[in-house]
Amino acid sequence: MLRIVVDSTADLPRDLFDQYDIDMIPLSVHIDETEYLDKRNIKVEEVYNSLREGKDLKTSQPNPLEIIKVLEKSAKNGDDIIIITLSSKLSGTHQVINMVSNQLMDEYKDSSIHVIDSKGGSAIAGIMALQAALLIEKKYNKNEILEVLNDLSNHCEHIFTIADLKYIIKSGRVTKAEAFIGNVLRVKPILRVIDGEIKIYKKVRGNKKLLNTIVEIVEEKIKQFPNQIVGICHADDEGMACQVEKLLKEKFTNIKTFVDTIGSALGTHIGIGGIGIFFFNKEPKVYINQL
Repeated sequence: MLRIVVDSTADLPRDLFDQYDIDMIPLSVHIDETEYLDKRNIKVEEVYNSLREGKDLKTSQPNPLEIIKVLEKSAKNGDDIIIITLSSKLSGTHQVINMVSNQLMDEYKDSSIHVIDSKGGSAIAGIMALQAALLIEKKYNKNEILEVLNDLSNHCEHIFTIADLKYIIKSGRVTKAEAFIGNVLRVKPILRVIDGEIKIYKKVRGNKKLLNTIVEIVEEKIKQFPNQIVGICHADDEGMACQVEKLLKEKFTNIKTFVDTIGSALGTHIGIGGIGIFFFNKEPKVYINQL
């Protein structure tokens, strides 16, 4: 049997994780002195409320024991496992999961574990996991699925904006110099993940221009592969996410979309407000446009 696993930064509607039996390795979320397991014993609403209250929030990569808990049963059964992780350039999560996976393969010789760097996060990893699960249903073999996933990771797109850059500055994922213009001149930043790293891509003024510019960027990047699933994730701003979904559906009649909330671990670094659009700029050899 082939099993699909993600870390908890992957975003996808909960019912799809359940429907396709996609397992999840939790990152840790720390609020003041209390530690929680992302998407296990903390809700994202608690994270946003804690940010509003000015509490000290941090995250940490998965505990090796939690990784073992998720993987060991399948490894004992001799199953093959594909794990899709947050970008290795944004977190040590990929590295620690890879390390534990190698240790488990030494112990359980009949199991193979393949750790895929999504070169992004959030709905990119979620859509990749969904594609893997759909390909398993269609009887594609492990090597064919790995080829598709590696192709997707090399052509992923994350176009997003956030209301306040202070949280992402604190996380170290955008420099103070890059963020200075956005916060001081009150322009709206549009960010993009390029080669696994977050970069400020454009700056605009006003919410209407912001949304129109985001849609224009998506239109440019998606033109070679318009028939796909597009994830729209928000940081406690469902209204803006739905506006973007409406604009995208008006332009692209064949895309399928979902709107979801960014999870607790990523939400800690993004802060309150903002949205991201997640898709791929090139069609892989096989893609199933199904939600």
